[in-house]
Amino acid sequence: MVIVPNFYKLFFERLTGLTLFEKLGKREKITADVLLKTCKALNCGITNIMDTEKTMMPNGGGLGMDIEIGKFTLESLTTGMYSEPESCFREYIQNAVDSLDTALATRLVQADDLRIEIIVNGARQEISIRDNGTGIKKELVRKTLLDIGNSTKLHTTNRGFRGIGRLGGLSYCKKLSFCTTALGDNEKTLITFDCEKLKALLVPGQSTEHNLLSVIEAVTDVKVMQEQASAHYFIVKMDDVDDISSLLDLETVKDYISQVAPIPFRDRFYWGREIKSKLTENGIPVAEYPVFIGESFDLLSQVYKPYKNSFVANSRAGTSKDEVLRLSFFRIKDGSQQMVAYGWYADTDFSGTLVDERISGVRVRQGNILIGNNSTLAPYYKERRFNGWAIGEVYVVSQKLIPNARRDDFEKNDTFSDFTIGLRDTIGTEIADKIRAASKVRNNPIQKTLKKVERDIAKVEEVLTTGFHSSTEKEQVAVGIAATRKDLYAIPKSAPLEVVEQKMALMERLATLAGDVDESTNFRVKKDIPSNFSKAEKKVIQAVMEVLTRNFERTTVDSLYREFIAELTAGGKKQ
Repeated sequence: MVIVPNFYKLFFERLTGLTLFEKLGKREKITADVLLKTCKALNCGITNIMDTEKTMMPNGGGLGMDIEIGKFTLESLTTGMYSEPESCFREYIQNAVDSLDTALATRLVQADDLRIEIIVNGARQEISIRDNGTGIKKELVRKTLLDIGNSTKLHTTNRGFRGIGRLGGLSYCKKLSFCTTALGDNEKTLITFDCEKLKALLVPGQSTEHNLLSVIEAVTDVKVMQEQASAHYFIVKMDDVDDISSLLDLETVKDYISQVAPIPFRDRFYWGREIKSKLTENGIPVAEYPVFIGESFDLLSQVYKPYKNSFVANSRAGTSKDEVLRLSFFRIKDGSQQMVAYGWYADTDFSGTLVDERISGVRVRQGNILIGNNSTLAPYYKERRFNGWAIGEVYVVSQKLIPNARRDDFEKNDTFSDFTIGLRDTIGTEIADKIRAASKVRNNPIQKTLKKVERDIAKVEEVLTTGFHSSTEKEQVAVGIAATRKDLYAIPKSAPLEVVEQKMALMERLATLAGDVDESTNFRVKKDIPSNFSKAEKKVIQAVMEVLTRNFERTTVDSLYREFIAELTAGGKKQ
C-alpha cells in the first residue's frame, strides 16, 4: 500500500472544501488510487492542475501511475486558502505560541518572560513577528521551513499542525523571510522567499517548464550567519508589503489580533476574573500569552481581548447604552456525555445589535485562538441576527473537534455533529429566549422598573460584600438607594396584585440595605494598603480614591484600584 503524503490530503481539502476523512467516512490512511478515484468522481480537476514534475508511486500503489505536483498548487495553498489578508498574523502567532509552549515545557523560558512582538511599519512597508521560543535547530531549518503541507505537529497538542501556515504571507509582500536559531547553536539561518519572482512564475501559460519543486528552488535563498549560542528565537519578516491590503494599518491589525490571539482579558473588564475562575474550576486550562504590537520596538504596547463592561447597542428605537449584568455558563457534551466545549455569554438588556463588532457574537476558541469569526455561530440561533446581540466565548475541550485547514470551522465528524446540537440547545435557544423576554420587559414600563430595581439591589449587595472604595462611594450608594425607592413609589397601587406584592418585597429589601450601608465600615483601602505604609501615606491613598470615585464609574475605579494595590504590594513602600 502506498500512503498519500499530507500534501495531497491538504490539496484535496482545498479543492473540495472537505477533508478526505469527511468525504470517505474513514479514519484510516488513504491510498493513492482512492484519492484519485475520489477526485475524479468529484470532477475537481486534480489531474489538470498537477503538471510536469512526477512523484513516482510504485505499481503496487493502486493505479500504478505517476502523480504530478503542479506549481499552481502553491497558489491554492496560500492566496486561495484564506479569505482575509490578516489571517497570516493568526498563522504566525499560533506557530509562535507552539514554540513558546515547548520553551516553557523544557524550562528554556520562564512564564513571565514569554513574549511575542509584532511590528507594523506602514512608512517602511514592513511587518515582523518575533517570539523568544525554542527556535529551530540549524540542521532542521531547511526541512522544517521548505517542506510544504508536511508537519510533525499534532492537532492534539499544537495550534498549527498542517505545515502550510508559514506560507500565509507570500501573497502580500515582495520578500518573505524566516530567521531562526536555537539554544546551543552558534549560527542563525535566514531563509528568504522572492515573492515577486514567485508571482511571475505562477502566471498561467508562462514558465510551463516549472513544477512545485523547481519553483520553490527558484524563489528561495538560504544564508547561514554567526549568532550567539545563548540565543533562541524565530522571526518572520515581510518586506515591501502590499499597501492595498489592510496589513499595514496598525489599528486594523491590532483589532484583528485582539480578537484572534490567545491573549488575556484587560483588567478593567470586570467579568474576566469570573470567566477565568470558572474555566479553572472546570479543569479547562486557557493559556494566555503577552503579545505586543507597534510601529517599532520602542513603541510597543500590549494587546488585550476587546471585551468591556458597557457598550452601545443599535435597535429600531435608536442606539442605547447596555452593560454586562451577569454571566451565564454552559457545557456542551457528546453522545457519551463527555464534555466537548465549555462556554460563557453575557446577560445584558439585549437592547439590539452591538455597534462594536470586535465584541459582538459568541466566538469559538481552541487553544484560546479564534476559529472562524464573529458570525461563525450565527446559523445555530433561532434567528441568525440574534448572534449580533450576544457577547461570549466557547472554549473547545475535545481533541476530536479538529479545525479545518482554513481554521474557519471544524472537520465534519460525529463530535462536530454533537457540538452543533449543543450550540443550538444552549446559546441558540437560551439567548433567543432571553432576547424575547427582554423585549417584553422594555414594552412594559412596570416590568422595566421592577427589573431596574432588582439590578440596583444586586449592585448594592455586591458593594457591601467587596467593600467601599471611599466615603464618597458610600454616600453615592445611599443616594442611589433613595432614588431606587422613588422608582418603586411610581408603580401605582392599582397595578396587578402580583406586581404590588413584588413592589412591597423590594421596598423591604431596600430598607434593609439602606441600614446596612449606613452601618458598614467595610472600606477596601483600609484592609488592602500594605502595613508598612505610614498614616500620612495611607491618607494620601485614601484621598486619591475619593477623587477617583467622584469622577469614574465603579467598574473603572475597581479596575484601577486592583492595579494600584498590585503595584503597592509588589513594590512595597517607596523610598
